[in-house]
Amino acid sequence: ILPEFNHRIAAEIRLPEALEERLLCPFHYFGVSDPVSVADEKFWSNGRYSVDALTSVYTGDDLRARQRVDALFDALGRYNPLDETTRAIGFCVSVKHAHYMCDRFVERGLAADTLLGVTDDRSETVQRFREGRTQFLFTVDVLNEGFDLPEINLVMLLRPTESLTVFLQQLGRGLRHSPGKDCLTVLDLVGQQNKKYRIDRKFAALLPRQRLQIDKEAEADFPHLPSGSSIQLERVAREHVIHHIRLTLTNLQEMIIESLTTQTGSLNRPPTFQEFVAAADVDPVVMLRRNSWSGWKSKAGLCPPPTGPDEDVLQKAAQRLCLRDGPTLLADADDLLAHVAAETRAPYVPKSEARGMMLHYLLTNAKSEDPDAASFDDLRVLVKRNPALRADLDEIVTWGRERSDVPVTPLSLPFDCPVDLHASYGNNEIKAAFGLANFATGGGTGVGVYHSRDLKAYIHLVTLIKSEQDFSPTTRYHDYLLSRKRLHWESQAQTSQDSPTGQNYIHFAERGYTILFFVRINKRVEGVTSPFVFMGPASELLKHEGDRPIAMTWELAHAVPADFYELAKMAG
Repeated sequence: ILPEFNHRIAAEIRLPEALEERLLCPFHYFGVSDPVSVADEKFWSNGRYSVDALTSVYTGDDLRARQRVDALFDALGRYNPLDETTRAIGFCVSVKHAHYMCDRFVERGLAADTLLGVTDDRSETVQRFREGRTQFLFTVDVLNEGFDLPEINLVMLLRPTESLTVFLQQLGRGLRHSPGKDCLTVLDLVGQQNKKYRIDRKFAALLPRQRLQIDKEAEADFPHLPSGSSIQLERVAREHVIHHIRLTLTNLQEMIIESLTTQTGSLNRPPTFQEFVAAADVDPVVMLRRNSWSGWKSKAGLCPPPTGPDEDVLQKAAQRLCLRDGPTLLADADDLLAHVAAETRAPYVPKSEARGMMLHYLLTNAKSEDPDAASFDDLRVLVKRNPALRADLDEIVTWGRERSDVPVTPLSLPFDCPVDLHASYGNNEIKAAFGLANFATGGGTGVGVYHSRDLKAYIHLVTLIKSEQDFSPTTRYHDYLLSRKRLHWESQAQTSQDSPTGQNYIHFAERGYTILFFVRINKRVEGVTSPFVFMGPASELLKHEGDRPIAMTWELAHAVPADFYELAKMAG
């Protein structure tokens, strides 16, 4: 039904947020080393695993099938000792596999049964399971959705699942709260996978929507999971997972070209940027670091190679655009592109000096080579000379405007403010917005505080997670959110309370100063600099103590977005 609503979702809550809010039961996920390898091409057909090939190796008298069952029982003994409260579902690859697993459990004296599409007495089977007369149910697809038994405390994933939706549905069978149930145990048999299998998507779905490097998450045992939940990979399983994720990243070119070819065949035309990102589940920034959008389509044989004198400049601009969601900035970019497309001789004129300068730094990220001769019409010339990249930017801006959920919120400030509350911006764009960057200079660099004497404003750029490689010991300030409206922030190391700057902070209201905050979680992700989210002005200084730096607690005029606050809490 999404097309009927212009492909827009008014409100949503995803699995990590629901877990963090305790709406669902925490999970303890164990990746069990699978002795059976399904990496061979015979197991993969038409973009998915072959049910027949998997069934053949998972069942019968084959030694590997027996070893796989033994591995599962070993894992049960280590991670989920069985008792009368056990209610478990095992998701299998086929009907034959479900019967095979059921028989192996019955052989060991356990109360097991199957629930399949061909089961005649389905209601009776479910009732026995509810009452505990049956403790293990093996199924294929019947219980993916529409089955509600909160007492389920063990889910066994006995096959690789290509569909992210199916994986989340299967996991979700056990995430309902129930009296006496502290957490859900998940046993996932993880072995050597086919190189085209996207195991990274499965783990990424369990993490917050922050852009995280999934291979680094696996190496560090997934530190950004919702509180109370954990993922533990056995040594061999961990090696397989990390190797496979890195292989997926290495094979990015092959994967993108294959996805482009497949989508073109199904649509009878090349996909738009928006269609491709939605279907291929590829991080657009990572994709555009390797090549431009038109460059990828050219590699897939869908268009000629892009040509133009500033392809590299605009390719980097496309990466930045993927991380911007401010309605005003995206509208300005759209206006510029429409002006170029109209092929008018009239020069491009922005809505205001500040908005034009923001657009200049969004697209070029640098001061002008000849500031005295520079004008905003240079942006029109830059884009016009690169028709393929202009088309790329047009599609990316359209995608950005469609996905942006940042509302235009009026701000009560004593000066014109061209940035949107809770939208994302780069460092140079922020300086341009407040007159601190122009054609001749990009303004100061390497500092977290900008002082605009003309506006009587302090603009603060805050990074919550400060790594040793990006911040020196003297600049790793203790900045963190205390609540959605309170921020603990430390001044620069040389600032004392008696200094002019310290006094401006302490008496900001009486002196007519505006205190603005832009905040981000990490400095960079996937090798790309993260933008800052504009949190608006501070309304009150609640507390200040110490010198060099001064520790301050600020009350924000506007509450931080709930999803950002949850990410900040998960980040510590």
